[in-house]
Amino acid sequence: MPALREPFLGRLLEVWDVLAFTFDFEVFEHALGSDAYATPAPWLPAFVVPGADVSVVGRDGTGGVYVYCESRQQGCCLHIDTRGNAVCLGDDVQQAVALLVALPYWPELLAQCRSGELAALRELAPRLEREACDDLPALPAARVELQAFLELPLLADPILRLHELAVDRAPPVTVWSPHGWRYESPVHGSEPRAAAR
Repeated sequence: MPALREPFLGRLLEVWDVLAFTFDFEVFEHALGSDAYATPAPWLPAFVVPGADVSVVGRDGTGGVYVYCESRQQGCCLHIDTRGNAVCLGDDVQQAVALLVALPYWPELLAQCRSGELAALRELAPRLEREACDDLPALPAARVELQAFLELPLLADPILRLHELAVDRAPPVTVWSPHGWRYESPVHGSEPRAAAR
């Protein structure tokens, strides 16, 4: 199954500038293979995902990448960053985009709430939403327009969804550095855990 179905990719590319500049998601016109990220570099996360078909579908402004992985007919869309974090954002790219449009500050939310407790995430989210809207007053309107134009799944409770994906359940794949340590969720500790493959 392709990482991005053609109609959805076409719609993403039509709103590329809004996604990139308002939601920090720069979708690639053509997905990249994992070999493009297999060699360490200070500005790119180097990773391998054993046993999975991997498509790098986009990136953010800090060098992190959005990666669709499919293993044993089960898919997930991860965000992998240069600090050794890997966070599942949905079962597919469309679900991941729905979450990052709903919570464009999700990385700060997880970084500032290291415990990952749902109540703490809920307490912090309104302040981050206000700050995001102060910086980008068009954000609420852009969010509504993108949800409709991209036909994104409706998230009744985005904070709960982020908590379920980043804290409550492990992704169906394991992401490794070429140096032998494993990428982890940022709510599970500040340093990547060393382990033998």
